[in-house]
Amino acid sequence: MTRLAQTAGLTETQSDIVGAVREFVDRVVIPAAQELEHSDTYPTDIVKQMKDMGLFGLTIDPEYGGIGESLLTYALCVEELARGWMSVSGVINTHFIVAHMISAHGTPEQKAKYLPRLASGELTGAFSMSEPALGSDVAAISTKAKRTESGDYVITGQKMWLTNGGSSTLVAVLVKTDEGAEKPHNNLTTILIEKPAGFGEVLPGLTIPGKLEKMGYK
Repeated sequence: MTRLAQTAGLTETQSDIVGAVREFVDRVVIPAAQELEHSDTYPTDIVKQMKDMGLFGLTIDPEYGGIGESLLTYALCVEELARGWMSVSGVINTHFIVAHMISAHGTPEQKAKYLPRLASGELTGAFSMSEPALGSDVAAISTKAKRTESGDYVITGQKMWLTNGGSSTLVAVLVKTDEGAEKPHNNLTTILIEKPAGFGEVLPGLTIPGKLEKMGYK
């Protein structure tokens, strides 16, 4: 099977970007991957260098400080990152989900507030969907968001298996609202929560309990 990076017809810019990521993976990621994987250590230095390269803003519009590249370019870069270490691709993929959601569906205010900081890497994104009792059965999620008289939302529930959970600073949380729609998916809303990185009670009422011990992809 032909690798994505061998895709014919790439522009010079695409080839340069993918080439830079390939060189970075060979020079930085691969030599460190095994030790970090076995010790279950978050790749802080690798992630910082990815941010410095502009990868966290690869698909974000230049209007908001991103590079504005296509999904194809993004896929080519992720293929190279995964070649070096699958976990590194997970860090940026989860960030990409949040950036893409805001780019495609966010309000002008949300785009102006979050996209420049996501593009620079000041914010690291995470998407919170799965729950302890149901995994990725989206329609069955039980985490609820109830609107108060002031217009704010109070979220009640528990999430699990969250990539970038401890390191993220902007989380898109999928919740069930009281919209009263007949179909379950029409009662789902994603709410953006800005939080400090780390574990424990990072905000009043928000606790990040710690890393899960897993086999394989971490």
